[in-house]
Amino acid sequence: MSRELSLQGKCLMRNLAAKVPADYRGVILALVASSLFVLVGVLVRVLTETIDAFQVLLFRQLFFICLLLPAIRTNWQLLLKPQKVGLHILRIIGAFCALYLGFITISNIPLADATAIGFSSVLFVALLSRLFLTETITFMRAITLLVGFLGVLLVVQPDFGAAQFSYILLGLGGALGASVTTICIKKIIKVEPKITLLVYQALFVGLLALVPSILAWQWPTLTELYLLLLVGGISSLAQWIGVTAYKYGEANVIANVEYSKIIYSLIFGYFLFNEMPNSIALIGVVLVMLSAFLPQLNKRLKTHDGCR
Repeated sequence: MSRELSLQGKCLMRNLAAKVPADYRGVILALVASSLFVLVGVLVRVLTETIDAFQVLLFRQLFFICLLLPAIRTNWQLLLKPQKVGLHILRIIGAFCALYLGFITISNIPLADATAIGFSSVLFVALLSRLFLTETITFMRAITLLVGFLGVLLVVQPDFGAAQFSYILLGLGGALGASVTTICIKKIIKVEPKITLLVYQALFVGLLALVPSILAWQWPTLTELYLLLLVGGISSLAQWIGVTAYKYGEANVIANVEYSKIIYSLIFGYFLFNEMPNSIALIGVVLVMLSAFLPQLNKRLKTHDGCR
């Protein structure tokens, strides 16, 4: 009886999902993925009160490696023949800096501030793309970047005389690391399979975190171990849902939805850490969200003018 009810429930969910347009499904999945990524940040913040950030990062990577073991077993000969060793090394260093510095930042400044700083990677990617991928920055793209960067400044409101400024710099360093990783992926993906990218990052970022983790090692309590496993599990789930979202929705629409992270950060920060944004920060949030939708708005305006 219970099995029949379970099957009926699954059929009902599938029928409901089928009735939802693909684009909406993509947006819904992207919203869920963004909320899960912010939740991971909350867990990291709680854990780093007692556990070193290197150790949190190590556990996260170990979880990913365990998930990838079947693929590693199947593709081990392919993994031993990398095509772009130099770019792989640069990408791994960038990913390590992005993750570790991101953990440090989110542990020491308000959640929304750390999230806003992370969005500065969009600016770095545009600049690095211009330098290393010879991609042009259009006038609208430049306006979008400036609006987004202004929004980040209004949210964070950096105080150059405060100790908090050092964490802002670390956050920017993490954003730069993330942008370096993105640029390397754009160049590597042309000649390397995705499994190589996934395995190399999971394995070698974990190895980079191993030695400092051992030096600062602290055996986690049962509760801390549970939270560490949650960080790995929720990160994996968020990545899978995020990738699935691109399957249903247009890439530019789904990418814009990622800016919802700042909304989730404000909500989590307020209810969990008593972080109350001021009016200037809220204006910054609006600008950050606006920068996400400006390209889409411009595209629609051009289409509308072309139909006249």
